[in-house]
Amino acid sequence: MTDLEQFIATCEAHAVPDNEIDFSDIPELTDEQIAHMKPSHLVNKNIWKPQKKVLSIRIDADLLESLKASGKGWQTRLNDWIRNGVSSHYF
Repeated sequence: MTDLEQFIATCEAHAVPDNEIDFSDIPELTDEQIAHMKPSHLVNKNIWKPQKKVLSIRIDADLLESLKASGKGWQTRLNDWIRNGVSSHYF
């Protein structure tokens, strides 16, 4: 048994059964609250990820080279930069 498996087994052995968990201090959400929830509230928490679309655009070669030279994740950084611009009303 690996250390991780042993740790998980120990945690499970000491876990409180579901039927003994006290949820009295956690109010249930109403249908109205659930209806007003939007995935966009979760974007910044990296819980919900928006659907990606493939797009072909023209970009200055020097800018593209700089982005790629910044290393792995340059497309995500470009996406974040565009998102910040849009949310800051620069467009």
